[in-house]
Amino acid sequence: MTELKIDLQINQRELKRWSNYTDGNDGDLAKHQKFLTALHKQAYLKEVIQDLNDRIKALESEREEIIKLIDQFNGLNNKILRMKYVEGLTLEAIANETGYSYSYIKSKHAELIRMIKFTKKV
Repeated sequence: MTELKIDLQINQRELKRWSNYTDGNDGDLAKHQKFLTALHKQAYLKEVIQDLNDRIKALESEREEIIKLIDQFNGLNNKILRMKYVEGLTLEAIANETGYSYSYIKSKHAELIRMIKFTKKV
């Protein structure tokens, strides 16, 4: 999601540069092009920005759903899921951090995923 937010900022800055200029900082790209070219570029960038905003909102919504699901688990199960899907750690890193063996964490994670898939089907 960080990449999307950076991409959003870059496109917002570029849109400013294509906008009609009133001072020396904004509109530097627009003033060197035909008016219609600048308008076309602005329209394109506005679509890109809207798409990025929609994707960010969708990812944030999915993240909220994942956190709600994770919060339904307790103890080590919660910890494994939170570290894997919220913090982005690998199963090996989770094993190191929790003090359990990698094979135990791996099998516990597989068990949790099977449980989650089963409950989604029901």
